[in-house]
Amino acid sequence: MMRIMEFSRTWRAMVALAAASVVLAGCSPDSSEAKQGDPLPTASVTGKLVCGFVSEESIATALGTKDFSLQGAKQDLHGSAKNKDGSKLNQAGCSAYTKDASGKALDVSVQQIGIVPRWDSTVPTRLAQGGLDFVFPKEEGEGFATTDAANGNAAISHLIVGDWHFFASIHPTVKGRNAVQDAVALTRQTVTQLGLPRTETLPRPSASP
Repeated sequence: MMRIMEFSRTWRAMVALAAASVVLAGCSPDSSEAKQGDPLPTASVTGKLVCGFVSEESIATALGTKDFSLQGAKQDLHGSAKNKDGSKLNQAGCSAYTKDASGKALDVSVQQIGIVPRWDSTVPTRLAQGGLDFVFPKEEGEGFATTDAANGNAAISHLIVGDWHFFASIHPTVKGRNAVQDAVALTRQTVTQLGLPRTETLPRPSASP
């Protein structure tokens, strides 16, 4: 929980420093609603994107409602600045809120590894511990997804690809949905949508003792 709180504080601080735009509004996806039991697409998606990079329809399907508000943005580095891997992304985050959930109902975020080392070490640590619901194939990166009821989440997903740490969490349990599968799908959508390099230029996170 401390790792999640630390990451959240860091993310909020960086948003403020980057003077990112923030979207906070009710959403009503205008595309046709997917059937409640249908799996989410796992590649880049068509239709309206919210926070600059997340499928609005996928959020609605995962949460089982179109009635939610959003906060977040995709932020690029200023001017000609680039990351070591040649990309322009600073970070990206998108949080969804519903009336029924106490606090956030869904999170999707991307940041460079090394910003919060203890957060990044979650990936190798949990992989070493085992007992996970899903492990990403090695060709996709280093990551996992699993239920996380102890921290009030129906599912969480972590994936490190190149220099980037992709994260998704779904907080409420939604009837007719598999939260772990949905978290994996949202993560894969984000990887494909942003198209960040897979080059590893930063030190790899190591498991916590």
